[in-house]
Amino acid sequence: MVIETSKNENNNHSDKVGISNKEGIMTFPGFPVVLVCIQKNILTVAAVSFFSFDPPMVMIGIVPTRYSFELIKNSQDFSINIPKQDQLEAVLICGSKSGRDVNKFEAAGLTPKKSLKIASYLIDECPVNLECKIVHTLDLQGSHTWFIGEIVAAQKTKDYDRSHALMFWPREFRKVGEVIKSKVSS
Repeated sequence: MVIETSKNENNNHSDKVGISNKEGIMTFPGFPVVLVCIQKNILTVAAVSFFSFDPPMVMIGIVPTRYSFELIKNSQDFSINIPKQDQLEAVLICGSKSGRDVNKFEAAGLTPKKSLKIASYLIDECPVNLECKIVHTLDLQGSHTWFIGEIVAAQKTKDYDRSHALMFWPREFRKVGEVIKSKVSS
């Protein structure tokens, strides 16, 4: 839905048009894609963000009608596993099948790996594994309930390069873009 905006003398962007609030969310450039394990179930998540650097915490959003939501409500932890671009097929399988009906590790050809400090499994093939203990749940009656997890253990392969990660734009998977400027320390 496009809504015409009124022009005023101070508006340097007179070519802008109003959009729906939901469309506003879709204007974000992209979201990282991760594979989350809750117990021994995998789900594909693009509703993921860091929450705090100190202590290190991340948050994931899960739709309450999903099987994974049932699992996480009865769990105290989850793992975040960052896939590479060449693992897109596994990401698609884990995002399109229900763990209620299928073992996603088997379906996606992935290997479950015991965690160091939590009960939920890790994905051995993913170059980054973050073990998270749930410290807070945030339910604002929106489309997702948010689970904030403190990172209690982290590991990565020696050759991990975050430019090989996947990004999700509405209905599209993309690569991370090029660096246009590095932060210069003073």
